[in-house]
Amino acid sequence: MTAPFINTDDFQPLDLLACYGTDAASKAISWGTGSLLAPSRLRLGPSHVAVICEYHGSPLWVESTTLCRHACAVLGYPVSGCQAHLPEDRINDYVGAGGHVDVYRLTAVDQLSQSESELLTRILVRHFIGKQVTYDLGGALLSGTRLFRHTRLLPGADLNELFCSELAAKVLMRLGRLNRDNPTKYSPATLFRKLVRQGTVQFETRYAQEAAE
Repeated sequence: MTAPFINTDDFQPLDLLACYGTDAASKAISWGTGSLLAPSRLRLGPSHVAVICEYHGSPLWVESTTLCRHACAVLGYPVSGCQAHLPEDRINDYVGAGGHVDVYRLTAVDQLSQSESELLTRILVRHFIGKQVTYDLGGALLSGTRLFRHTRLLPGADLNELFCSELAAKVLMRLGRLNRDNPTKYSPATLFRKLVRQGTVQFETRYAQEAAE
């Protein structure tokens, strides 16, 4: 098996990365949010989601996580919570461990304008990363449960603490690509399924280990 070729020029602002990890926690999230009624590529839910924005003319992978060893590309040191990295570094983290990353892209009618792209970067880099927004473990644990997602027991959004799909959902709502709601209710799986069913995003490409010739 060989690492995939990654052309970072192919990324666009607000590309959404559906990440499938191979560790026990990732598998539990994927299988725990699985659904036979979901779109075919999303029957097994992703374990993590990240967002692409444009930063100083290059694509930047932005996520909220506690599980990354790399220094944040904006802050310059490892952090727990909202952080940024080179897309190729994080894709190789997943692929190198035997997982894969699927790229979902806004459909043609939903593509960002230049001003929206700049707003996306300001929200992600200046606010969430610059203010060092931390990771919301409690919200992450509750978001994937059907019991809490459809009751008043689900906590309200706290933008000082965000888990991965909550971050992506909030940004999509702010940019008008997802109806306003409590972003805490979205797991990675439910977020991608809703966006695909609404025709907001579509599958673009998969990064996975390639068979050696």
